[in-house]
Amino acid sequence: MTSGDLTTGDAPRIVRDVVCGFCGLGCDDLEVSVSGRVIVPKKACADAARLLARGDVPPPSPRVNGKAASLEEAAVAAARHLDAAHSAVFAGLGADLEGLRRLYDIAMVRGASIDHAASGGLFANLERLARRGWIAATLAEVRNRCDILVLFGGDPAPAFSHFFERALPVAAPGAADAAPLFVAAPGQRRVVVIGGPLSEASRRVLAGHQITEIAVPEGEVATAAAVLVAYLANRDVEMIPAVSGIAGAALAELADVLKAARYGVFTWNAATLAPDEAAAVAGAAAEAVDLLSVTTRAAVFPLGGRDNVTGAHQLALWRFGYPLRTVVGAGTARHVPELYATAVALRDADLLLHANAFRPEPPPAFDRGPVIALAHAETVFAREPEVFIPVGTPGVDHGGHVFRMDSVVCLPLQALREKELPSLAEAAAAILKALGGAA
Repeated sequence: MTSGDLTTGDAPRIVRDVVCGFCGLGCDDLEVSVSGRVIVPKKACADAARLLARGDVPPPSPRVNGKAASLEEAAVAAARHLDAAHSAVFAGLGADLEGLRRLYDIAMVRGASIDHAASGGLFANLERLARRGWIAATLAEVRNRCDILVLFGGDPAPAFSHFFERALPVAAPGAADAAPLFVAAPGQRRVVVIGGPLSEASRRVLAGHQITEIAVPEGEVATAAAVLVAYLANRDVEMIPAVSGIAGAALAELADVLKAARYGVFTWNAATLAPDEAAAVAGAAAEAVDLLSVTTRAAVFPLGGRDNVTGAHQLALWRFGYPLRTVVGAGTARHVPELYATAVALRDADLLLHANAFRPEPPPAFDRGPVIALAHAETVFAREPEVFIPVGTPGVDHGGHVFRMDSVVCLPLQALREKELPSLAEAAAAILKALGGAA
């Protein structure tokens, strides 16, 4: 990011190499124009452009029961509700690491279950990872070593617009650094889609590679993955239910190609698959890697990480010894993912604390008690929360840190404009102070 003051009078300021914390890919080449409060994206995917853009609109003030209040008054009101609660649910959790630390502090002081809005895909993957483990690649390994990428499910571009550009770049004239380091010829890299179809935009990005699409009806991707594993293991494929519209020869040929590859990678977006199918795909991908690793190299690369769900997961492990979907308080922690997923936990809750600084997504429907919202300033609520504290966005209004989807890189986000809203960490710290905890 370019250095210097955040204010330059009326002249727009161009900021390059902006790090994006929204989707989990951690792209660091965005470009925006900043003039006072106004931010106009110049180089960004559609999702990042929408979430980065800001107009010349004064920020809203906190509200208590729909009436304007100071941050301190809102924090006291939130603390009063938390003091009275017996079964609080902390949901959303779209925050940078410092904001998450403060939210977890409140949960430890008053007791609450914690879950991220984007944890569904994460837990579909954790089912296999917790039972048997897997061998996972980093984004750099995929970029520099992968010679065949197998994608289970649909095109990842709607959720991860630049995935193919980041993972399988094709060197352009004058951009030799985009070429992979350990692949003999970039044009020899293969992309096999089991599901699909790919969009025209993704086809253009992958134009320098060999693309194979094995069409699979929705709901049958896991079965196709099981057939592929059976071929890799030389098992009797006849024992597996047939996949509609799939020629067995296509998967058999793919198995042979994978066995001959130097570094095969399997990827999928669990959030776009049904929960049972996502878990089965994750298990099949991990089993395929186990089989291939006897004679060659292979790894999984699960897609995910929206709104720092990876950071929320990592921080929960550090703080409590358990992942998300855990209830904490009174010096104890209890992890029961079936009970503490947000939708289930809310059935018995008497308070909802919704936190999301990255995007204006409203909290889930809840009418069993008060709602405390530490949320994006543009959030539209189905019903007015008892306490609403508008917070700034990490990487826009203030700095922060988020984890990339592969869990190995913690990315620094920098402010793009002068801060007018408290960070989520500051809002949570004010509530913690009102509760009598250490701020």
